[in-house]
Amino acid sequence: MMKNKFLRLSLFCLVGMMILSSCKKEFTITVQSNNYEWGTVSGGGTYAKGAEVRIKAIPEEGCYFKSWNDGNIDNPRTITVKSDETYVAIFASEGGGEGKEPRLAVFSVSQTQKVYFSPGNLQWCATAAGKWRFAPNQWNMVGYANSGISETYTDWIDLFGWGTSGYDDKYPCMISAFNTDYGDGDNNISGTNYDWGVYNAIYHPKINATDAPGTWRTLTKGEWVYLLKTRSTTSGIRYAKGKVHNVDGLLIIPDYWSDTEYTLNNTNTADAAYTSNVISNSDWSKMEAEGCIFLPAAGYRLENSVYGVGSNGYYWSATYSISDHACYLNFSSGNLNPSGSHHRYYGRSVRLVRDVK
Repeated sequence: MMKNKFLRLSLFCLVGMMILSSCKKEFTITVQSNNYEWGTVSGGGTYAKGAEVRIKAIPEEGCYFKSWNDGNIDNPRTITVKSDETYVAIFASEGGGEGKEPRLAVFSVSQTQKVYFSPGNLQWCATAAGKWRFAPNQWNMVGYANSGISETYTDWIDLFGWGTSGYDDKYPCMISAFNTDYGDGDNNISGTNYDWGVYNAIYHPKINATDAPGTWRTLTKGEWVYLLKTRSTTSGIRYAKGKVHNVDGLLIIPDYWSDTEYTLNNTNTADAAYTSNVISNSDWSKMEAEGCIFLPAAGYRLENSVYGVGSNGYYWSATYSISDHACYLNFSSGNLNPSGSHHRYYGRSVRLVRDVK
């Protein structure tokens, strides 16, 4: 008897909710840009059901509007309000490619946070003005020359022990084999001065500009996992393995990307080979102009020995793991693991991001 009463009450509540929903008189229209440095939007807000609303995509100089996220190419566009809806304007840049910094595109790293990637791997030189820079191109890596690392080494390096931002005597040229020399005890480096991007000003070679400390940061383990394993994208593609400028590495695809310019093979496939996508220089220029990111397989360093250049990529996260370990992204031809964990004194690559505000 009680069971039947409960079922009747549940059915009554369900019907009531459906009636309330159908009687809703106002709805929210959300209008967004896939990249606010490429273009802005107008027309969002709360409107009465049945209202006709004009939304508009406004590209910045040197950029252009491609379409809305549902494929519609009208701009401006008039929609009839029927329910809560989100419309994303897809902009593209006329820049990118040889001699230009990659355009910033949006990447989701959690349900609520989006980021831009830096234009290249982080590099350091003790004798350079400013000391820190982004690699001139996304495929650039120092490689086996990292074996020369020392306190007196005067060339660029790009494989660093964990948390070696220069803060608290944690120097990027460190070769100590003691894990306790790296980072900040059993703590994450997120938001701290041990994070390379938080503590340092970083120079952009292509545009001759320097970003202030705190502009950039290192992804956490959870953000690497979400980026590569969880997030939804317009194209359905999160990543692919490939060759760019004859360098093996990992391609990371923006949230809003059109695959009409270049069709990628074996996407979102951890065991794919680098040969799945051998990308010409001209095709890469188009993909980079659309905001695609490339992480070169730059290998790793163990004290003064370097291994795996051109075959393995190891990129630090900001996340402490178990005692003496920190987490990182690892990939190779046939493998991808965004939540690896190993000794902090190993030298690994750093690719920074900055939050979309």
